[in-house]
Amino acid sequence: MPLNVNGNPLPMPEPPTLENLLRLVQPQRPYAVARNEEFVPSSAYAKCKLVDGDRIEIVHPSAGG
Repeated sequence: MPLNVNGNPLPMPEPPTLENLLRLVQPQRPYAVARNEEFVPSSAYAKCKLVDGDRIEIVHPSAGG
């Protein structure tokens, strides 16, 4: 089962870390990431191991008023 990134299936990066996934996807900064609905701090991206079926959400802050 592939990863689910923002609702779209993507293949698992090698090695399977969040940091490598973000290198593959190259989201525009600034962004925040959640894995299976839990926020992941940027300091943990390299250590965050991914497994088949993980749901990754990459969100961008928006200004409003």
